[in-house]
Amino acid sequence: MTRKPTMTASFSEQFRNLARPHLAWVCEQLDLFDTLVPAGVVSFDLDEPSVTRSGVTLRAHVLGTYALDGTWMWAWANESYRDTPAAARSLELRALGERAGVPELTEPMPDLNHFHDPRLAADHLLLACMGLLDARGGVICAVNERGRLFMAVDDPAVPRAEPRAARLTTALNNGAALLPGPALEPVRGWFARHGVEPSYGPGHVEGTLEGGDRVVVRLDGEAVSRIEVSGPGGGAPTSDAAPEQELIEPRLSPDAPRRLFPQPLLAVAVREMAYSILRTRAMVEYAGEHLEFAGRAPLWDEASGELRFPGGGLKARRLGAFDADEGWFVWAPGTEDIRERCKEAAGLAAGDDDLPELSGERLDLTAYAARESAAVTLARTAAGVAGHTFTSIGKHVWAVTDERLTGTGVIDLDAAGPDIRGAAGWLHGLVEHKARPETMRTLAQSYFERTGLQVWHYGQPDFISGVMGVYEVRVYFAPDGTITDVAPGMLMGAPM
Repeated sequence: MTRKPTMTASFSEQFRNLARPHLAWVCEQLDLFDTLVPAGVVSFDLDEPSVTRSGVTLRAHVLGTYALDGTWMWAWANESYRDTPAAARSLELRALGERAGVPELTEPMPDLNHFHDPRLAADHLLLACMGLLDARGGVICAVNERGRLFMAVDDPAVPRAEPRAARLTTALNNGAALLPGPALEPVRGWFARHGVEPSYGPGHVEGTLEGGDRVVVRLDGEAVSRIEVSGPGGGAPTSDAAPEQELIEPRLSPDAPRRLFPQPLLAVAVREMAYSILRTRAMVEYAGEHLEFAGRAPLWDEASGELRFPGGGLKARRLGAFDADEGWFVWAPGTEDIRERCKEAAGLAAGDDDLPELSGERLDLTAYAARESAAVTLARTAAGVAGHTFTSIGKHVWAVTDERLTGTGVIDLDAAGPDIRGAAGWLHGLVEHKARPETMRTLAQSYFERTGLQVWHYGQPDFISGVMGVYEVRVYFAPDGTITDVAPGMLMGAPM
């Protein structure tokens, strides 16, 4: 989660006045929370309500969602959440907003596009709401490749943060910078959180914590300029010797989804997925032109090894089958060669069965938060690595091997958007947050290279381009690596 700088635009004065006193201790609390419940696979339960991260389940409530059009929608206004127990605390925020006259808390869908970075504004909105609700933590979940869900954790298993010299220094600096306004308010709020009545002098605020540490916050106008922490008598802070806090009787969830796509396979999938979608689209176009395909799914003819369309068949091989609801994937008999090709592409030794995804045994999809994504990504990658075209009918997946499907046809720059965004959608829930920027850039670059487009980087870090003559396709990225748009247009001109 981003916890940084002041933005050029801001929230309403009413919102800032309400939120600012809490911001420093919220930064401190979130630092502790992220240490105790590290980033990892996330799932949530709307009825309990709870969130599970890295195998720890905690009581948590949905506050709102953020979409790529720059809007935030409160859980109490969202038909997907408003009638669930998970929306209860968002209703508290609305009631607070009505009492205090805060538009951001009472409008169903606040528009954040007046901020320089709307996504960052959404992160800051979560931090402010954590403070207003006295939350113990905050979690951001990717609900798809384009939307994010924000949850406040209020489980007593997460302790309130105790002061530690390094943590409090960062928290006071960041908390004072999050929203425009006098730094004195979040500083004063931080001392109050720790039960300290500070003293005030020219350009500084100071107080003594329960353990004897003295904290001096020096102010320069409306900003924090320096923070000094010392122990009794001016020595080292006693808080530095205190043990780190721990979760209090946490609910560990050994059966919770905790598996991400294995890194060796992920590196292959990133190169294959968007191009695989392009090949599937080319197959559908071929079947429409030559096999009288009009939308009805083909039938599998086991005897001929063909997918039968009204006007003929395409040679294919069974890859396997999966059921995301029941939580399993199984390879079809006779796919050993394809799985060995996957291992080779992933840099694994022949016959290596360390990865359950390629072992040939029934794969437990419940280990993944994004079950269908795991199954489809695995099958698409396997078909692509073997040089074939992926297709699926219901629970069953095939590698179409027909030699008539020799290429992808003329590259359509307008179609690059669906191909790249589709691949990003499948991969989004399988990639660790910190790996997302590299993953999504590699996805786009690989697609350009596979389709014969020149890769240009002049738009970094905002976008990269695939260039054909005087035209280009730009793939735009958010700071966290999420693909926000794919836009064709004239080379180095305004997107179409």
